[in-house]
Formats: sequence, C-alpha cells, structure tokens
Amino acid sequence: MSDDSPHGFKEGDKVWVEDGDGRHHPGIFVGDNESAGWFGGGPSAYVVHPEAHQAEVVSIFRITPRDE
Repeated sequence: MSDDSPHGFKEGDKVWVEDGDGRHHPGIFVGDNESAGWFGGGPSAYVVHPEAHQAEVVSIFRITPRDE
C-alpha cells in the first residue's frame, strides 16, 4: 500500500463501514485491495471488524473516518 492513496486511509486507521442497510459498524482499515481491477469492480479495501472477529473486502465508498 502506498502513502499516496486517493482516499487518504492508511493501515491501522479506525473507520466506519456502512452495510447494505445504511448502518455503520466500527472497523480498522488494513489496506487497498490491489486485485479489485482484475474483476472489473470499483476500488475496494480490506477492513477488519475486531468486535465481530472477522474481516471483509468493502467498496472504498462505504468507508468513512472514525474519530475516537
């Protein structure tokens, strides 16, 4: 992952991830999904959800900064 990411997130940043119902869940940004372009999808990223003990790949447009 490079520091010049257009979205401005870096590894370890606390973020909110919006689900399909519009609810926001806490997560930690891990990095950009470099293979997103291979499958014709838009930009995406890896996010872990510590409370749920899971990780997922999500659209970068579903991620917003979380200040705590």
